[in-house]
Amino acid sequence: MSTKTEKRRAAREKKAKAGAAMDRVANDDQVSSFARQHGDYVREGNRAAVNRGGTPLARWIRDGLLSETQLLAIQYCLRPWERAGRFNGLVQDLLKIPGQQPSSGMAQQDALDELVRFKEAVPRKYWEVFENVCRFDEPAGVAGSALSPTTRSAQEAARICVCFVADIIAMRRRL
Repeated sequence: MSTKTEKRRAAREKKAKAGAAMDRVANDDQVSSFARQHGDYVREGNRAAVNRGGTPLARWIRDGLLSETQLLAIQYCLRPWERAGRFNGLVQDLLKIPGQQPSSGMAQQDALDELVRFKEAVPRKYWEVFENVCRFDEPAGVAGSALSPTTRSAQEAARICVCFVADIIAMRRRL
């Protein structure tokens, strides 16, 4: 091979790398450097970047720190929380009328009763941490600060507390 051919090949490779770098920069511009430090952004499609680690729960799921039964228990709690938050009237649940959209199968009072049973099964602080992290997406360090004085151990305390409460719910619901 001649040096001229090698130089042309090297120039083509350099140009291809520069083009790929420009594409990457164009896609990365939609997420600031600060946001990138505090999230887990994954590119979907050509231009979209989705944060896969914005909440403590999402990060724990991504890292495999929650068991399958714990995930089922957390998903089970989301339905009563959603249902308890709605108010459909004083007399009846209008979603249960035939011909209308199907109801979640749980009336508002049933959802509240279910949540009270779960609250009574664990200490109050544990339930508050579980609810704040799973329902309200509160940062684990903030939620766990009632259980531990330092930020790092507060995050770990929140995770252990969420796992514990989820295990209790899974055990009671036989998930």
